[in-house]
Amino acid sequence: MSKDVTKLHQFLHHESVLTLSTHDSQGDWSAPVLYVADATQDPFNLYFLSSANSRHIKALAEGDTTAASIYSDYTGQWQSIRGAQMQVGITQVDQDETAAIEALYFGRFPEIKALIDNPQTKQEQLIGAAFSKSFFYRVVPSFVRFTNNSDSFAGRVEWQFK
Repeated sequence: MSKDVTKLHQFLHHESVLTLSTHDSQGDWSAPVLYVADATQDPFNLYFLSSANSRHIKALAEGDTTAASIYSDYTGQWQSIRGAQMQVGITQVDQDETAAIEALYFGRFPEIKALIDNPQTKQEQLIGAAFSKSFFYRVVPSFVRFTNNSDSFAGRVEWQFK
């Protein structure tokens, strides 16, 4: 990577919701998922937990790329606008990699682990049961456009990955 990715990596570690865009026989669809970033990979990987029966997962065909985005909360100042628009590939994490991904994900989202292991209400039991039957998925970018207005108005940096 020729362009510095430091601010992008900081952004990815600070935010927590990735929106996936997919398309199926019913039309276009977007789904927000909690993600954790792993910047030790080149360029980086994102991981999320989802049901194999969810619409956004069922719409993904092997080898397809899809659009994804992450945006920060707007604070009323134009300089606070930051976001990543991406073209990504998404694959299910292999069973032998799951333990490491679980540690990373549940380290970032201990409340999700608590829902699975120790639900307190009937609603939490239902949510926890759904999460316990879900799988981890890996998001690998092929293209990223990072907008960071704290650098300059409409300041953008782009990366193309293999």
